[in-house]
Amino acid sequence: MRNILVLIGIALLASSCGKQPIVQYFNVPDRIWAFQKPVDFVVNIAKPGYYQTQVRVRYTQEYSYSNIWVVLDEKRPDGKKAGMRFNIPLFDLSGSPFGSFAGKFYDRNYPDSSVEGKPLILNFPLAGQYTFSIQHNMRIDKLDGIAEIGIKLKEQK
Repeated sequence: MRNILVLIGIALLASSCGKQPIVQYFNVPDRIWAFQKPVDFVVNIAKPGYYQTQVRVRYTQEYSYSNIWVVLDEKRPDGKKAGMRFNIPLFDLSGSPFGSFAGKFYDRNYPDSSVEGKPLILNFPLAGQYTFSIQHNMRIDKLDGIAEIGIKLKEQK
């Protein structure tokens, strides 16, 4: 019986190899994100296909707005570019933050299926190096209270 459990455990580990998400974060200096300072991420896509994509924003109570507009630009290995703009709600109408809370930081993954209802699925038709650039698209230059920006890609099954 114990041997069967060990074999099942090994099979589960082997089946999950290669399916781990790609996660990268950037700490925003002094928690002030300037419009002129987009955050760049270089990601190696080993297997072409569809990936569930999330943008992560870590923020504090010093952030003055209920949402944040961001632009996500993508540059493919063949040089082609694409971009999209998102309105990410950070606080609900009562002032409660979306996402999780740890200490004085709030973490918001966008899209979150419990808030937005559906994931963001991007197609990566080529293997190779992709460059993502995330820039805030608010009406003011510098945003106080933004501590970290991140991106997460997980291969669809």
